[in-house]
Amino acid sequence: MKRQLGSNERIVYMNIQAGSISFVVVSHVATHLDEPHVRKALDILCKCHPLLQTRIEIQDNLPFFISDNVPSIPLRVLSRRDDSHWIEEAEHEINTLLSSETGPMIRVVLLTSSRATDVLIRFHHVIGDGMSGMYLMRDLLTLCEKISQGKKPCMTPLPERPPIEELLPPGARGFSDLIKTTSLIGKQLYNITVHRPKKIPCDGESSRPSVTRIIHHCFSAETTQLLVEKCRASSATVHGAVCAALLTATAHRIQEEHAHSNSCTVGCMSAVDMRQFLYPPVGEEVGLYASMVITSHKISPHTAFWHLSQEVTESVHHSISKGEPFVFISLLDRLVPHNADPADVAQRASDIYPAALLVTNLGRLTIDNLCDLPPCKALHFAVSNKAVPNQYNAALLTFKNQLIINFSYNSPLISEKHAKALATDAISILQSAAQDEKSIH
Repeated sequence: MKRQLGSNERIVYMNIQAGSISFVVVSHVATHLDEPHVRKALDILCKCHPLLQTRIEIQDNLPFFISDNVPSIPLRVLSRRDDSHWIEEAEHEINTLLSSETGPMIRVVLLTSSRATDVLIRFHHVIGDGMSGMYLMRDLLTLCEKISQGKKPCMTPLPERPPIEELLPPGARGFSDLIKTTSLIGKQLYNITVHRPKKIPCDGESSRPSVTRIIHHCFSAETTQLLVEKCRASSATVHGAVCAALLTATAHRIQEEHAHSNSCTVGCMSAVDMRQFLYPPVGEEVGLYASMVITSHKISPHTAFWHLSQEVTESVHHSISKGEPFVFISLLDRLVPHNADPADVAQRASDIYPAALLVTNLGRLTIDNLCDLPPCKALHFAVSNKAVPNQYNAALLTFKNQLIINFSYNSPLISEKHAKALATDAISILQSAAQDEKSIH
């Protein structure tokens, strides 16, 4: 492979140079996985997904994906201590440099015991998104199961894909969508100058190196079902409800910091899976096929939770219907020179999209064969964004009827005390909303 990075990939790549944008997918398997089986499965997957065996090389001042002279995927194997050991190793992974110059831009960790294995796949965000991680984890576990049973594993190699911009529908490509781009710029400028969205108050100094930390929570199947039912009754989505809970908790934190009870505007960035919009269709492939929309919400101590959940739901759906995820991909590329300093790119991105929160929701996982894998007890993921270090992140999905959320933050800009308080408040709000019979009225 030799392919120039597209606009979306280039901006992510430059942001990564300014800090780090990565994620880790975690599965908990109720059996022992043998290292040789996993190694063999990874070698097969590299032949199936082209981007797994790449590095980034600068040629004529432009970044290219290159597939020659790329080592095998690193595999680290440790003895599994307990059920929470994965958090320590996930934090280690997303706080450790993943070189794009040498590649590959992925690595795997096994935490093994005689009866259980935790599998961690860490991605450089430029080669994959959250759904990429889910597909790859499914493929890895499926191959391992076949290999352990003595079956001959095989997978059909997937094609090399062009950048996402070349797969967008006509009218959403390049400068032909100038009107929508101008409209989005105007919307963002109005939002910044009029609503003045607030960021989470910083606890530490930005000059100190940041460390990403993870806070894990899994809702019971009963609470998850109650929440889903309340969302339906309130014309809201689970994504809208989670965003509303985090927005409310964040607004309380801002109001406490400024010692007043007035309303404030808080911005929330929501990830959008673009696979459904692309042509030719992109299936279960590893690649960066995600975009963003940003919504801003005025919150006071009297803001009703379900009203806010419905507002977020409608705002996200409206932004998607207006084509904003398509425009998001190219907007920063047009506003940021190709020779810009990576730190400048990250700062411009933060200025143009002043969101205190980033929420990535993969929804209810219905990937073929994934839920049918008997040893896979749980599956989830966490994100790290050091390029915008004062942003608070939530990565969520519903797997086997349980809503799982991994919150993440960067210390010392956000302290452990305040990060845990935000997570605790958001969880409490969601649990109360799910269980309160009067909460939808």
